[in-house]
Amino acid sequence: MSTEQIDEFLNGVHVGILSIPRDGVAPHATPVWYRYASDNSIWFMAAVDSVKGQLLHEGVAVSFVVQDESPPYRYVSISGHIQSVVTAEAEKDLRPLANIYLGEAGGEAYVQSYKDERRDGASNRYTIAITKISPYGF
Repeated sequence: MSTEQIDEFLNGVHVGILSIPRDGVAPHATPVWYRYASDNSIWFMAAVDSVKGQLLHEGVAVSFVVQDESPPYRYVSISGHIQSVVTAEAEKDLRPLANIYLGEAGGEAYVQSYKDERRDGASNRYTIAITKISPYGF
C-alpha cells in the first residue's frame, strides 16, 4: 500500500477504535470520531470526565484501528502515543468533526446541543503521534 493510499483511507469518513492501556485489566477500547493530519498524527475529542478522558495524558501509548466494513474488507492499525492534550473548542474542534460525520445540518444541531448544555471546555482535544502504521487488505 502506498503512502497516498493510506492518507486517502485515513482521511475518509470512518469511526476509529481507540485502545488505551489500563493497569491490571483489559485495555479500554472505544469508538471515536477522528481526523488524520498530514503531519502523521490523528486527533479526536473526549470529555474530561469520561473513562478515556481520565486514562489519557501526554506520553500514554495507544492503539488505533480504522476499518472499512465494505467488501473488500480492509483496515489500518496504528500504534502511537498521546502527543498533546489541549482544551477543545466547539467551533474550532467539534464543528468540523460533527459536520464530517453528521452532515452540515446534523453537525449544527449537535454543536448547538453541546453549547446549550454548556459543555464548552469540558472536553479535550487529544493528538496521537503515529509511530507505526500497519495496513491490511489494500
